Amino acid sequence: MKKLLLFLVLFVSTVTCFAGGLSAWQENTPYGHTIDHDGSAGGWVCLSMDTNSVCFKHFYFYKGHTIAHSDSLYFIINEVKETVQKFNNEQKWLQEIKQQNLKPLFKREYNSDYSSIFGDGIFFFIVFFPVPLLMPLLWLSCIISLAFPWKRAKGFRKHYSWIYPSIILIMVLYSVFPQSF
Repeated sequence: MKKLLLFLVLFVSTVTCFAGGLSAWQENTPYGHTIDHDGSAGGWVCLSMDTNSVCFKHFYFYKGHTIAHSDSLYFIINEVKETVQKFNNEQKWLQEIKQQNLKPLFKREYNSDYSSIFGDGIFFFIVFFPVPLLMPLLWLSCIISLAFPWKRAKGFRKHYSWIYPSIILIMVLYSVFPQSF
């Protein structure tokens, strides 16, 4: 057991040493274009379309558009028509967003940490943490125990049996569909 623990500590410490190179990613936007981050510390994300490439630090997806900004540049990228509107003034950018009705009710803004369901770890941590296997095992025991006529903690068992899978489903949908609404 001590050897296994020592191996795990060495393995985890070795993997974390290479974190800079592992932070690079490339994904497809909901509208079919490529968005990537090279893993550098600057945090620049680049969206590549057929004829254009735009780099920024923060962005969100809404109604066929990618709305993005960095320190002093602001963009409205129409991915359907593959056009880019560039602004140097934040107020003009916000005014254009309002005029084009691109201000969502719920905004999901991303930065260089954007990633897919398994890449960002949300699904993994919801299923297997705060204590490894505790939550799914507790859920499984609640499901099984409902088949027996035990009176003890029946309300907890009944509610946990549907709340836990609902949270998992919401987190999966939240990770799979990155758009704002």
